[in-house]
Amino acid sequence: MVQLLPGFSRTNSTARKPPFGVAFIVGQLGLGGAEQQLYHLLSGLERSLFRPVVINLGPQHDEYWEQPIRDLGVSVWHVPHSLGRPGRIIRIASLLGSERVQLVHSWDLHTNPYAAVAGRLAGIPLRLGSMRLNYEGIPSDKLVRWTWYRGLDLLVTNSVAAADQVQELRLTRADVHVVPNGVSIPEPINQVERDRLRSELGFSETDSLIGSIGRIDDNKNYAMLLRAFAPLAKKWPTLRLVIIGDGSLKFQLAAMAEGLGLATKINLPGIIPLAARYLPAMEVCCLTSYTEGMPNLIMESSAAGIPVVSTNCGGSVELIERGVTGYLVSPDDHGAMWTYLDSLLANPCQRHRMGQAAREKMLREFGVSTMVTRMTQIYEQALMGKACYDYSDS
Repeated sequence: MVQLLPGFSRTNSTARKPPFGVAFIVGQLGLGGAEQQLYHLLSGLERSLFRPVVINLGPQHDEYWEQPIRDLGVSVWHVPHSLGRPGRIIRIASLLGSERVQLVHSWDLHTNPYAAVAGRLAGIPLRLGSMRLNYEGIPSDKLVRWTWYRGLDLLVTNSVAAADQVQELRLTRADVHVVPNGVSIPEPINQVERDRLRSELGFSETDSLIGSIGRIDDNKNYAMLLRAFAPLAKKWPTLRLVIIGDGSLKFQLAAMAEGLGLATKINLPGIIPLAARYLPAMEVCCLTSYTEGMPNLIMESSAAGIPVVSTNCGGSVELIERGVTGYLVSPDDHGAMWTYLDSLLANPCQRHRMGQAAREKMLREFGVSTMVTRMTQIYEQALMGKACYDYSDS
C-alpha cells in the first residue's frame, strides 16, 4: 500500500553496530535534479547508522556531482557501459558484496533492474527501487516497463501522483512509499543582490524578469512559454525572459524567438551550475512541462520566495496551492499562463504575498531534513523487518 511516512523515530538505534551498508545505484552524476536530491540525502544520513556508497553507471568519471559526494566521505564506484548489461550486473554484485551492503537502493527508474538482479545475486537482504517520473513520461514498451518494477522489495516515489499511478496500473507487488523531494531554503536577498544577479544574466536593474530552468527539449515545452511571453513583452516594455539550460531544441527555440521579434528580450545562457541561485532575480518563475515527477524547479523557486505559474503535471499540484503560492494551468494553455503572469506583473504586493506563502510551505513541508528523515525511517523499518539488525562484522 502507499505510505506517506511521518517523522522518524530511532527505535533501538543505539544498539546498532556497525552502521548498515547502503549502496545507491545511479544512472549518472551529472547536473540534474535527481542527482542533487541524492547529494542532499547523503549529506543528511547519519554515519553512525548508515555507511553509504554510490555506484555510478554514467558515461564517464568526474561528472558534476561526483566530487561533492566524495567530499562527504562517500565512496563512488564507476561501472562503465563497455561491460555490457551482463557484465555490469556481475560487477555491481561484486561491489555490493565487497562493500558489505545490507540495502541497495536504485535512485532512478532506469537502474531498478540492476538493484533487483545484482542485489539478488549478491544476496542483499533489501532491494529498493525508485520512481521519480510521471508515468506518461517513460517509454511505452510494455516489456521494458515490466522489467523496471520486478524483483524489488520496496518502491519509493517522490510524489503521491506517481505512487497512485504505480498502484492503479498494478506495476509492482512491492510496497510503495512516498518521500517527496527536499529543498534547501536560502536566505532572502536584498535589492542590490537581485540587481547583481540580473546583471550576471545580461539584464539591467530596470528590467523586470521572468524565467525558467531546465533541459530545452520537447517535454519542457518552452515554445508555450514563448507564446505566453510574446504579448506580455508588448504590454510590459521592460520585461525580459531567461531560460537557463541546454538541450536539443535550443537553436530551434532561439529561431522561434527571432521569428516572434523577441530576440533582444530573451537570453538563453545555456547550462549554469547551481542555477537556482538566480531565481531571486525573477518576478515569477514558469514551468511549462508536459510531464514531471516532483518538480525541483517549483520547490527551489518557492524556497526563494518566488511565485510559480506551472502546468498541471505530475507532483506540481502537491507543491502549488492555487491562488495562494502560485497558479496551475493546463499543458499548452499559453493563454491562461499569459493571464496569470500579467496579473502577477501588475500586482507587486500579490507577488510578494504569494512568494512568502510559497517559502513558508517549503519550510513547513519540504525541507531537506524532512526528506532525509522520511527516507531514513523507511530504511530503518525495512531493515528491521528483514532482521538485518543482527548483522555484525564478525
